[in-house]
Amino acid sequence: MINLKRAKVARIKNSGTDWWINEKSIVGENGMTYIVYITNMGEIHIKEIDAKCRLTPSRDICLCRINCNYSDEHNAPSMCILKSGKILVFYTGHSQTDNIRYRVTERPYDITSFGEEKMIVYSGKVTYSQVFENSLKQELWMFTRVDGVTWEFRYSCDEGETWSESNKFLESDAGGLFYFNVRKITIPSGFAMPPSEKGFCERWFFALYGHPIRSKDHAIRSGMFDEEGYLLTMDGKRTGMNLYGTDKPDVGTNKLNIRELIPVYESPEGETARLLEVSPTLPLRVGYVSFVPDKPETVRYYSAAYRDGKWNHSAPIASAGSFLAPGMTDGSQSYVGGMAYHYGVGEAGYHPNDGGDSDTNKIYIAREESGAWYLESYVSHNCGATYEKEQVIRRIEPGSGLKLWRPIVPIYAQDNMPVYWHEGTYFAHSGGWHCDAVMYIEYDI
Repeated sequence: MINLKRAKVARIKNSGTDWWINEKSIVGENGMTYIVYITNMGEIHIKEIDAKCRLTPSRDICLCRINCNYSDEHNAPSMCILKSGKILVFYTGHSQTDNIRYRVTERPYDITSFGEEKMIVYSGKVTYSQVFENSLKQELWMFTRVDGVTWEFRYSCDEGETWSESNKFLESDAGGLFYFNVRKITIPSGFAMPPSEKGFCERWFFALYGHPIRSKDHAIRSGMFDEEGYLLTMDGKRTGMNLYGTDKPDVGTNKLNIRELIPVYESPEGETARLLEVSPTLPLRVGYVSFVPDKPETVRYYSAAYRDGKWNHSAPIASAGSFLAPGMTDGSQSYVGGMAYHYGVGEAGYHPNDGGDSDTNKIYIAREESGAWYLESYVSHNCGATYEKEQVIRRIEPGSGLKLWRPIVPIYAQDNMPVYWHEGTYFAHSGGWHCDAVMYIEYDI
């Protein structure tokens, strides 16, 4: 629980946000928290914060300035921290360039040592790079959206020096934009599906869905990949599909069949849904909202957990209150405050490597009520069946013109800074947004 007498409000000024890249904040093995972000002037930054000691100065490095429509809030960068301590930061112009650019530190955990900018070229407009280290194969894996409705996979065997050819593993058959949200899970051998003899295994758990307004299919679906790139059923059995495509000629296919993936949630007639969160913990969890289009009063937050061979859904957790960008006819009116799962170390959660289950699930939710915006924590004591409000972390008064959205929990989060969020003005895709990243840090010293 955040102790406001010890907590200090910290801000990253002019820090833009993004809805579909999760790997933007990580706690390194050196204990420092790293956050990557884009400013409202299109500058890509990385911030280093010591969430334990207030005497340690923070560091902030500008990596580049994107020469495109920098005011689009989808341009936020992504990050990967390797076992070696090297930090990689990836960025691109949202659906305006055919390349992803990135930089790599030359020294472990030293954000002053980023090398020269590198580039990966695609056959179409790219955005939403999600990059992970495959520790068992000593590779980097990258998932990227191309031309709005296609997702492609690449891998690197030399810490990002060179990359494989692209494998187009996912194409939308739902008549609209498709979103693919993937998280890496480290599982002890005793909890592996099937059991592993390596002490631990790595899985890439994903959920995907179509655009809440444009898509013909308003369902959220899920699946997993193992460290060899094979698509798994939710009970851990390999299928014939593999991410490596022609680089692994013994597989049946290199394409995901969306319709064969297990549904997490299927919207009733006249309703739709927006995927908000995929949690890299056991049990597997997915956070979402369901609603009737153009009716913000119908928006409700839910959490789903995969147990006993099926997706189990919570009772409604809270009302979203209102959309972030009401009146936007391109579907932006379906953006809501957002949610994040707590999965850090300490009393409030547990490390992703711990495996197993937990009776207590904590969720952070951003929402509006009676003109005020709130960041709140909710806790379940019955394995996610119901949630109760734990505390109000932040409240923005009505009439201020400011909103609050996009809670983010750093990977391997410390309890000193379990969550941060964005607050300011929000006008989707208009170039008029302005916001800061805001956090409470409960320093030990």
